[in-house]
Amino acid sequence: MTRHKYLSLVIPCKNEAKALRLVLGSLPKTIDEVIVVDNNSSDKTKNTAREFGVKIFSETKNQNGIGYGFALQKGIKKAKGDIIICMDGDGSYPTEEIPTIVNHLLKKNLDFISCNRLPFKNPKKMSTVRTFGVKILNIFILALYGYKLQDCLSGMWVFKRNVFNDLDFTEGGWNFSLEVKLKTIISPYFKFVEFPISYKDRIFDQSKQNLFKTGLQHVFYLLKFKINLFKSILRLDYSFKSWLRNV
Repeated sequence: MTRHKYLSLVIPCKNEAKALRLVLGSLPKTIDEVIVVDNNSSDKTKNTAREFGVKIFSETKNQNGIGYGFALQKGIKKAKGDIIICMDGDGSYPTEEIPTIVNHLLKKNLDFISCNRLPFKNPKKMSTVRTFGVKILNIFILALYGYKLQDCLSGMWVFKRNVFNDLDFTEGGWNFSLEVKLKTIISPYFKFVEFPISYKDRIFDQSKQNLFKTGLQHVFYLLKFKINLFKSILRLDYSFKSWLRNV
């Protein structure tokens, strides 16, 4: 608990048994609740989570063969925290920096912090292809929405629970990472910022993403989101909050 705020950590996992053990073994004591959402793992991810006594849920839905977004949404809905932290279970994000980020959220009275990996403290910690892809998508977001992001695909976020309660999310695949950021950014009700963190690439195994295919899906999603946003603006009988829910 931090400043009388209950903290929940949500970790989506698919075959992350090895890395998850290191993640769960390095969590700061300020975290009150840990939720692991297993997304059709075929390894011992669930067994690892049980060893640490955390809450475990399963999510079998998928979108384009991926259930990343569905897993996160389920975990967030189950979380009891006033503040929710989301991060991947692959060991790439710094668990030791969570207290600093939470304190920044509260001290500055922010609603959503997206943890920024760029520029890297150690450039060798992320593949060149992945880095290039993130930068290209950042440019798309700047061109389409006029908002300059440093790291649009960060998988580590810290936010107040009412952000999730007040916005509707529909993306079940990798695009959920873009959806949650874009909807928070364009909302006039929430304060969104990025916060620099240290980062290292996956500890074990290879990424489950086909980077080229996923990158194209992200581009199409950004275009679709913009079109839907424009259509919603034209519906003059909608309040801002109403059309935001329909983007």
